[in-house]
Amino acid sequence: MIVPNKKRILVLTYTPIKSAPRALKQIAKFVDEYEVTTAGFGERPHADVVEHIEFTQPALRRGVAGLWDRFIYPFTLLTRLYEVTYRTAPRNKMAAKALEGREWDLIITHDVATAPLAMSLPSTHGVVVDLHEYAPRQNEHSRLWRFLIAPYFRWILRKYVARAAGVGTVSQGIVDEYSRNFDFVPELVTNATPYQELPVGDVGDTISLVHSGIAAPARKLEVMIEAVRDTTANVTLDLYLMHKIPEYSDKLRALAEGSDRIRFKDPVPYSELVQTLNQYDVGVSIIAPTTFNLAWCLPNKFFDYIQARLGIIIGPSPEMMRILDEYELGAVAAGFEVAEFKKTLETMTPEDVRRWKQNSSDNARALSGETQVAVWQKMVARIFEVE
Repeated sequence: MIVPNKKRILVLTYTPIKSAPRALKQIAKFVDEYEVTTAGFGERPHADVVEHIEFTQPALRRGVAGLWDRFIYPFTLLTRLYEVTYRTAPRNKMAAKALEGREWDLIITHDVATAPLAMSLPSTHGVVVDLHEYAPRQNEHSRLWRFLIAPYFRWILRKYVARAAGVGTVSQGIVDEYSRNFDFVPELVTNATPYQELPVGDVGDTISLVHSGIAAPARKLEVMIEAVRDTTANVTLDLYLMHKIPEYSDKLRALAEGSDRIRFKDPVPYSELVQTLNQYDVGVSIIAPTTFNLAWCLPNKFFDYIQARLGIIIGPSPEMMRILDEYELGAVAAGFEVAEFKKTLETMTPEDVRRWKQNSSDNARALSGETQVAVWQKMVARIFEVE
């Protein structure tokens, strides 16, 4: 329902919006106070938004237009004709057409690629950009990406994001890297999970481990599987994985073959994930620092484990270590390799796990998403105060 004098906010993302946790948390926070419109791929993400503008994937074009998509678009990246790149990219053209004829008081846009589009739209108080990760090194494992896309993203950051009314990102290390390289300082807004009231489960002789996330080679999930398969510790491991690279998923299954300790479970909807995790003892987040963003990651799963009242085992990732050590939530392996994770498993006791789980429960509210979405709330209120 449209209410007179309520400020109008657009939340814009190119990610399927119902599987975009940061956007969903912002929407849930703002729908009561503002008129919120959403725009992105997929169906309406929240019953109380005033309008959802559903994007459609641009069709593969034929003829001269198809020639542009296949050859001339990459040519604009190669020759650094970035204004042409942005204005003629099929996805940007589709989104601009879907959004034309409307105006807002503020736009909250997600990821660097959407920033030029957002800043081209009518908005009386400008644009807030949620950058998520460190964009210039997002896919740095690809030489072609580093050569073609990274300079384009740096151009967007300098030309558009530096003029934003507000900017946020997910970890302090990434805040610092943006601050060193660009003329803006993002605010830190972690990927903390919304608070859930759940019990602290009992810990038996067999300690149940769990890991949830994307099965991607850069994350080296084989370390967890090999360590659990070969350890003398009395543990099991369940994996809730989103399988995007079949060959890698097959490799992981082959490593676990013959072990009754390791199970691959079907993924569950994000709305059910924390409650599903609550049946376990320890969440595992051993993420090899194979890229800059992985080295400084502070992932959703870390906070999911806290809300699920689990202990946590991590590698020596600085952002996760900072919180885990402060609140005594679990153990830090000495490194990211099999032997180091095995040693952590073999020195862990049920008494340790009981203490970690209780500490997660005691600090679940302080480490919840509500404390983080309040950062967006204060940012937006501050922007609207400047009339």
